[in-house]
Amino acid sequence: MTKWIDDFLALAKYKNFSSAAESIYISQSALSKHIKAIENELGIVLFIRSNTKAELTEAGNVFLDYAINIRQCTQDLRTKLEKFGTSCYITHLTVGTIPCLAESGIMQLLLNFQEKFGNYSIEIVEDDQSHLLKMLSQQEIDAAICRTDLLSDPEYDTISLVSDEMVLICSKNVFPFEQGSEIDLTGFKFDNIYTIAKESDIYRLTKKQLYDIGYTGSIAGTFPRHMMLLSFLSQKGGCAILPRQLANLQMFPALTYYRIRDSVKTNIGFTKLSSSSINPQLTDKSNMLFDYLKEQKEQN
Repeated sequence: MTKWIDDFLALAKYKNFSSAAESIYISQSALSKHIKAIENELGIVLFIRSNTKAELTEAGNVFLDYAINIRQCTQDLRTKLEKFGTSCYITHLTVGTIPCLAESGIMQLLLNFQEKFGNYSIEIVEDDQSHLLKMLSQQEIDAAICRTDLLSDPEYDTISLVSDEMVLICSKNVFPFEQGSEIDLTGFKFDNIYTIAKESDIYRLTKKQLYDIGYTGSIAGTFPRHMMLLSFLSQKGGCAILPRQLANLQMFPALTYYRIRDSVKTNIGFTKLSSSSINPQLTDKSNMLFDYLKEQKEQN
């Protein structure tokens, strides 16, 4: 009976076999069989079924309270046993990320977590922010590393881990200043300004920075990845506005970067679906990593 607690909780939440089955990644027929198996074992009807809905019966509501408690007790037990490092199961976490892990230092945090909790296996999926959030809402990934300042929806729980700012990247002969110097770009006329693709979070930040300095011209072009953009600037010239952490220029000695006065700030952090927006059992896997990162931030 406890084997299919997750299935029961999903159906109790969505009240629809199709939606519930999709949320826990099983077929509708499999979900129907699992619910029927629980009902047969208990000898009671848990749901009143119609063509489009599955409503809890009075007995179903009683079972719901116990199912939630069983699920929570199971998670509590796993959490307490994990510190002994003797768990016989592997928890697989899929974490989506914008292209920033190595530069931001967050990859090291993930490696430290996996070293401490050896029964967790983390798979990294890289994409732009809009696609990551869509994948997260559809539960195709367990959590996302993204720009938390662009999030305002209560659907998410977030921890900001790294602060960053937009900078200007260009050839060393554009300005007679040392790398990292702060410059005032108000009213500056760019011959060619480039950034990352329009669907990316960086494009929106670049547009905001250009607006703030009063630039009314157009962006000359965009690139899918920052390394491609830096290579282009090194060979063809022009300027780019990117987050500081992407201004890793060791491979491009002809380029430099400058801090922008009154620059647009941005935060990168860990994001998961909030417990209030989804069945509790579907957020269990990401909760451990969320709590670990929160603890690391508080210690620093």
